[in-house]
Amino acid sequence: MNTFKVGDLIRQVNLDLFKYNDVSVEGEVTNFTRSSAGHCYFSIKDARAQLRVVLFAANARFLRFRIENGLQLIVRGRLAIYEAKGEFQLNAVSAEPAGIGALQLAFEQLKKTLEAEGLFDPARKRAIPMLPQSIAIVTSPTGAAIRDILNVLGRRYAGLSVQIYPVRVQGATAAREIAAAIRNLSRWELHDVILICRGGGSLEDLWAFNEEVLARAVADSAIPTISGVGHETDFTICDFVADLRAPTPSAAAEIVIRTRSEICTQVDHAVHRIRSLVEGRVLNYRHELRHLTSSDRLGLLPRRVAATRERLERRRLSLFRLLDAHAKLLRRRLAACDVPLSQVPSRIERERQRLKATVATLNAVSPLSVLSRGYAIAFSRVKNRRKPILDSNAVQAGDAIEVQLKKGRLECTVDARTLGLESVWPVVDEIK
Repeated sequence: MNTFKVGDLIRQVNLDLFKYNDVSVEGEVTNFTRSSAGHCYFSIKDARAQLRVVLFAANARFLRFRIENGLQLIVRGRLAIYEAKGEFQLNAVSAEPAGIGALQLAFEQLKKTLEAEGLFDPARKRAIPMLPQSIAIVTSPTGAAIRDILNVLGRRYAGLSVQIYPVRVQGATAAREIAAAIRNLSRWELHDVILICRGGGSLEDLWAFNEEVLARAVADSAIPTISGVGHETDFTICDFVADLRAPTPSAAAEIVIRTRSEICTQVDHAVHRIRSLVEGRVLNYRHELRHLTSSDRLGLLPRRVAATRERLERRRLSLFRLLDAHAKLLRRRLAACDVPLSQVPSRIERERQRLKATVATLNAVSPLSVLSRGYAIAFSRVKNRRKPILDSNAVQAGDAIEVQLKKGRLECTVDARTLGLESVWPVVDEIK
């Protein structure tokens, strides 16, 4: 009996499983997860068992649909044991929905998502202009669709401004090219309507018109769009998102512009409706006018007008009298104001003379007038306050004093005190 190391045993089992290097297994998806690197991990199961599956990002990027729990898949790959955990698993290289094609499943999944977002809502779709002046056609410049469109447009209304925006309508890059064309036309805003067209083909041929990038570009277009892709039985995501679906490219050309005769006929019908409406209203107004002229109450109208005119005249006279009386009152008040006003100049002259006399008196007793005659005033400093010196006994030798002159002042120091002439005069108290 041989004893194996774990790694050796698993390696040997993996070699034995090499005969299952390319197997397909069908089952229901469960426990699906996707890593940040893009690897897909899930299990497929039936009523009796389940099998772990890993689909690496290098292979997962080729899937046209989303793997979801509950989806019935046919997974193709190689059976192996994951050595790090000792888990039996299927290393998948591809996956296909069981019973339905991958493209059809991807179509249904994207349709469900966009419908939930409201991109198919009829309320958001815009009306196609009745007579567009400029039309943009996004399609292949070499296909049969563009020839059919130009033939129909030329037959229905010659002289239209038509611009062809050439793009691929099939292949891996077709959806991005068509989306870029629609975004550019929407940004330029040079056209009244955009036709997105392609001839018929298989689901794979028309797949570019089922890509999400194209659907969102059509939904975001600032210009109304018409989708004419494939045959009448073909439906694409672009058809659901566009403002209007045409069953074929030729039908799109017929929808976008009516024939000159149809337009003229519609205009004639509109003119006829307007004329009939106007004539009907005129007849109604004439009938009402005849009824009013024949009415007995209409004869009262002149008397009512005359009575109103007389009433207005009376009010006009009353207003005139009122204004005249008010004007006379104002004149009397103005005349009464003239008498006091004439007395103002003499009163002003009297007050001026009184002011001059007062000024002369003030100048006579003003200290400045005394100082101008050669006198001075001596001040002592007591706590930062000046006090006039009236008696030499009020200061002592060495005290600082200020002498105010007519112009300026002197800061002095008392050297000695002497008795002035007035000191020999008798004091009032001594006389008593």
